[in-house]
Amino acid sequence: MAKHIDAASLIRSAGRRVTNARLTVASVLQVSTGHMSAPEVVAAVDLASAHIDQSTVYRVLADLRDLGLVAESRFGSGETNYEWIAGSNHHHLHCSDCEGTFPLNGDLVNEFMGAVHRKHGFRADVTHIVLTGMCEQCREKK
Repeated sequence: MAKHIDAASLIRSAGRRVTNARLTVASVLQVSTGHMSAPEVVAAVDLASAHIDQSTVYRVLADLRDLGLVAESRFGSGETNYEWIAGSNHHHLHCSDCEGTFPLNGDLVNEFMGAVHRKHGFRADVTHIVLTGMCEQCREKK
């Protein structure tokens, strides 16, 4: 996963203004060690800067998602989570039993998308996939 990339350059290259709110939210997500819920992002932004309100944080999250800089995921709990991806492809396996999240090999996704293209002539724009099921450890317990 692409982490320490200059967020200002990425935002500017996407034709957007570089604002304090965008940089603060990007910085919070870049230093996180995984997925963050929107309330967690809001709380971290509050610690970093008291001058950005919650609604602005939510708008910036949506904006960074639309730019392909942030992945938005909904896992079993239904809560929306965010992760800095800086435009890279990023995929997960999510266990609905233990709520664990594991990386999904990008080569497998590319093979599948190639098969979809060959079979259907359809080119999907796939930068973030979450597959939900049951991990090996949980299956062995049952």
